[in-house]
Amino acid sequence: MFDMQIPLEAIFNEYYDRLVYFSFKIVDDKQDAEDAVQEAFVRYWNKRDEISHEQHAIRSYLYTSVHNISLNVIRHRQVVKNFEQHTLSPAEENQTINKIIQTEVLTKICEAMATLPAGCRRISWMGYIDGMKNREIARELGISVNTVKAQKLKGVKILRMKLIPELIISIYLLIANWP
Repeated sequence: MFDMQIPLEAIFNEYYDRLVYFSFKIVDDKQDAEDAVQEAFVRYWNKRDEISHEQHAIRSYLYTSVHNISLNVIRHRQVVKNFEQHTLSPAEENQTINKIIQTEVLTKICEAMATLPAGCRRISWMGYIDGMKNREIARELGISVNTVKAQKLKGVKILRMKLIPELIISIYLLIANWP
């Protein structure tokens, strides 16, 4: 018996439908299955000179190719699914950016507040960071409300000189929108 190459059309007609069915059983999507089989035939065509021309070798090559391509489709789906689960929506991205800005602003405020005189620092911290009212601060520290107001005012004046003007605007917005 002599070695004669089987025409691609004959191979395609013989195996296409069964290979699509085989791939469909793996990927559970007809279009993906058809694409996998098409890719397997392209691979076969590109390597046809390296593959035995016997029908069982061609069949084995095609089934193996379709199987591997189908598994790659499933892996790709999982990668896409994982990516989509870890990708932030525009609203989530904006929330993240806002949290970053808020963290940076608070860090700058804390650094600047650390340079305030001790009493002024404590009162400013209680009022601006902890969100306590002047009366609450006065009661807790055993001082007058006017002393609390004076120390907070002194703290704000010092902070204004230490912080850059853009940050001052952010601080006011932050304090105004503090939860």
